[in-house]
Amino acid sequence: MPEDSPSTWDQNDEFEKAGWAPVPQQPFEAQFVPMYAAPLPAPTSSRLGRVAMIMALAVLGVSLCISVLVGLFGTTVYHYQTANSAGFNATPDMAVAGFQILFGTIFGVWAVVQGIVATAKNHGRSFGIVAIVVGSAAPIVSLIVWSSLGVAFGHSVGQ
Repeated sequence: MPEDSPSTWDQNDEFEKAGWAPVPQQPFEAQFVPMYAAPLPAPTSSRLGRVAMIMALAVLGVSLCISVLVGLFGTTVYHYQTANSAGFNATPDMAVAGFQILFGTIFGVWAVVQGIVATAKNHGRSFGIVAIVVGSAAPIVSLIVWSSLGVAFGHSVGQ
């Protein structure tokens, strides 16, 4: 501290001479102020993603079973021949195929949407991704299984 500048004590003396009362020093006590960390986020449950994945796997399993049964026992293959070409047309039993389409649509879309929500909200993200993939692939796999088994083992009707 340079010698020219008055110290704090000297300033208080000068204030007293000028008619100003010095500001009394407040007693300082160290106070403990607790510092709280941000509250921890509530643990997220992976139940939403698990349910979506289980639903997607169930849709795939039931859809494949119905595709196998319809392909083996419920498909009629109509053979035709014209002057220029020959071919066939495979037609499934519509009662069973209608159930498969209705079941796959309702529960497959449910599994895919719930998987998207689980992935977006991070409630079982990996399970949600599996549900999206399996639920989206189920109709494609089912169609391939039905068409291959239906053509190979279907009831043939010729013209």
